[in-house]
Order: sequence, then C-alpha cells, then structure tokens
Amino acid sequence: MKMAYKEIGYEIHIIDFNHQNALVAANQGVLDGQLGRIADVKDDYANLLKVDYALFDFNLVLLKNCRQCQYEQLKSLAIQSSYPAAQSYIDNHPFAGDVIKVRNVTAQLNLLTQKRVEGTILLDFLLSTKHPGFDQTAFHKQVLMPMQSFHFVHKRHKAIIPQLTKVLKKLDENGTVQFLKSKYNLSKF
Repeated sequence: MKMAYKEIGYEIHIIDFNHQNALVAANQGVLDGQLGRIADVKDDYANLLKVDYALFDFNLVLLKNCRQCQYEQLKSLAIQSSYPAAQSYIDNHPFAGDVIKVRNVTAQLNLLTQKRVEGTILLDFLLSTKHPGFDQTAFHKQVLMPMQSFHFVHKRHKAIIPQLTKVLKKLDENGTVQFLKSKYNLSKF
C-alpha cells in the first residue's frame, strides 16, 4: 500500500492500533483508513469507503471437533470479536448454539483444543500466519466461504479512490503485487 500511495503523491504511515477499536477509529476519522478488511465492513461503518481492488483472497473456515456434524448442529462456537467476518457469517447463517467471543486466534484454538467449544470460525489466513505449527489434522476443517479483503479509506479521502484503484491494478498487472506477496510469504492469499 505504501508503494501505491507514493505513486499518487502521498506518504502513508501504517501504525499499530488496537485491532478491536481500529474500525471505529477509522469510521470516526481518527485514522485515515483500514487495511485488509472484508467488504461487509461498509455496512456497519458508513464513513469508510472501499477501494475496489482485492488485496487478499482467503477462506472463512470452521474447525470442529466432530467429523460428521454440520455448522447448524454445533452447540457452541468461538469467534474472534475484532474480526467481522465470522460475525457476518453468523448473521447471515443463523446459529442456535452459544457464540463465545474472544480476543484472539490463540484463545479460539485453546477453547477448541480443550473441547470447551465444539467449533471455531476463523480465517485460514490467520491460522496459517499466526499459528503455522497448529495441528489442524486433529480437527475437521470445513470451508464456509471464500472471502476477499480490501483497503478502506475515510470518506474525506474519497477523491483518491479512483487513482489508488488504478495504481493497484497496474501494480498487479506488472507483477509487483505477486512479487511482494512472495517476498512476505503471502503468495497463497
């Protein structure tokens, strides 16, 4: 993103910000935008505008303790409260069991491993980057749906969206995006 912004004449600074509050801060204009968020974010954060270029493709997955049971049959799920993808899925596919919201992937996986929940919904991207050593073979993994992540900017920056989109597409076409994904071990996303 830094390269794309630089090409349109902007220098950006990517800062660490509490993931739980980052969307709220960006929507309020405290932050100028958000990197890597699902398209549904626009439904709950009206001041954020999507840059129409998918940064990453990934899957929303259900890891569960049972092989034959389906999502609807589970009695409990753990989801990460700061990632809207799982909550969006539950909103669109009602779940009758208990939904336990936790702060991070580690807590989700601990609850699943300790059999305190029957399943957990998470992004395969987070599973492979944050917990590459986690033994997924001990659980049944079901892909719930493919997803994409996008860059969002606060509405006060609306004017740069067409330029930014054009530059991102150019960087994709000339191979720069794939090169950077390979360099940072993100090629499969």
